[in-house]
Amino acid sequence: MVGEMKGTTSPPLVSLISATQQSLSPSSYASRPSSSLGLRPSAMVLPEVSGMAGAGAEEAVVGESFEFAFDKEAFSDKKLRVEVVGSDDAASRKRRREDDKSDEGECVDSSSIVMAAPILRVTTMHINSAILAAKSPFFFKLFSNGMKESDKGQATLRIADSEENAFMELLYFMYSGKLTPTTEPTHLVDILMAADKFEVISCIKLCGQLLTSLPMTPESAVLCLDLPYSISMAPALAVAAKKFFAERYKDFLSTKLQDELMRIPLAGILAILSRNDLGVLPEEAVYDFVLRWADLQYPNPEEKRKILSSQLLPLVPLVRSRVRTIVLD
Repeated sequence: MVGEMKGTTSPPLVSLISATQQSLSPSSYASRPSSSLGLRPSAMVLPEVSGMAGAGAEEAVVGESFEFAFDKEAFSDKKLRVEVVGSDDAASRKRRREDDKSDEGECVDSSSIVMAAPILRVTTMHINSAILAAKSPFFFKLFSNGMKESDKGQATLRIADSEENAFMELLYFMYSGKLTPTTEPTHLVDILMAADKFEVISCIKLCGQLLTSLPMTPESAVLCLDLPYSISMAPALAVAAKKFFAERYKDFLSTKLQDELMRIPLAGILAILSRNDLGVLPEEAVYDFVLRWADLQYPNPEEKRKILSSQLLPLVPLVRSRVRTIVLD
């Protein structure tokens, strides 16, 4: 443990740890200002972000930095055991946030699939519970009432291997207030998902800002459309992605765009069809485009029929007009 530091009037870190563990309760956490912890900013307060000029050109910093304490035993009061297990990457990307906690409260798993999967590797880190609790209600609940009395020196998390890099980046952010500069949307989306899962509101906001500052591409637009709407930034990112698709593929019947369009997943095609004025386009051509796309994307006849009938064809003017005629007759 660290003794009182000379030459400063700031309270020693050990006092912050003690104050957090002994005087706070989950019910009071959301209402008390971050200054009551001796640390700021709280995860419940939207962050002030500096260094946002240029997408990924420089590090954006949120609040004060405790980077010096990251994985340092001298500034830590617990150990964090991170169990990494194998999982399906596609499934993990579509995971919605769950408040997963074992019955004993000492091991937190990201999903039932992760719980049953074999452990690939284990990483043990030194952590400061006051810093993590100040940034994340998830960790606050874990440290305040989610651990056995006999096991308070160590917390255990189990995560999927597809989440590992993003989780480590998130953990670093909780200490430093910054993310490693990147222009890769996939990496930012992974961190955003991890931040949502572990309730790090300041990181969610920063990831959203960084994503919107990057030039939109078809790939990044699809990632934004696939985000669970439980994430606070997801609706705004989805609107931006839909606008991108509508503008980029305004002339989606053009022959020069067909190869590219045939590779776009369902979320992108729905955005194109729902935001463009299809009434001014040849109805038969729009209908043929939808059928060709469905033939390539869904070779299974039953799955293709379901997608067409429930999502795609209702957006096609030719189909809508025929349905109205049948109803009127």
